[in-house]
Amino acid sequence: MKKRNAFTLAEVLITLGIIGVVAAMTLPAILVKTDKQETVAKLKKVYSVLSQGIKRSELDNGEISEWPTGADITDVNAYFDKYWRPYYKNPKICSTAVACGYSNNFAWTNLDGERFSWSVNTSETRVAFLLSDQTFIFNPRNSTFGYVNYFYVDLNGPKNPNVVGKDVFIFTLSDKKLLRPFGYDKKYEDLDCSKQSSGNENDCTAKIMADGWEIKDDYPW
Repeated sequence: MKKRNAFTLAEVLITLGIIGVVAAMTLPAILVKTDKQETVAKLKKVYSVLSQGIKRSELDNGEISEWPTGADITDVNAYFDKYWRPYYKNPKICSTAVACGYSNNFAWTNLDGERFSWSVNTSETRVAFLLSDQTFIFNPRNSTFGYVNYFYVDLNGPKNPNVVGKDVFIFTLSDKKLLRPFGYDKKYEDLDCSKQSSGNENDCTAKIMADGWEIKDDYPW
């Protein structure tokens, strides 16, 4: 009779154990990389959607620098219906964050877990809307710079983590004309996404775009 070579049960278990250890070591890194890539893809998409929507609206309504802002908007729903609704796919306007599925109107935190002071609640001079892909967009009121100068974007709406720099990013209209990341006017070496505090913005959006639409290892993920 010929002798047949085979693995013993102990050898099989040892091999499986080694595979499990390697998988446990590499899987978290793979998941983080995937999360970063998905975040960047969503961020690029919403940047394109907003930019194209503004351009299409300007063709019908004139340059955005001439649109009403702040207290000049006497009817927020009429404003939204004219300048925004026709240029985005099935947007849902929200009088509050809760109306768009959030647990409360102060739903967002910074990277350290501190809750931001800005909120979405009923106001005649604020617009918040939810796109069909569940991207949440909020234009806060600002008495100095004007109503449509900032775009707070939550890439996955009310789903967690609702953290600025993770799934929440900020764009601004430079000279009320071009949509750019908040912090676009800083030097690259001065961009610091990790510096966040209640009531203040951050440079996360600008850093990702300056890095060629990539979340690099020095990003506080």
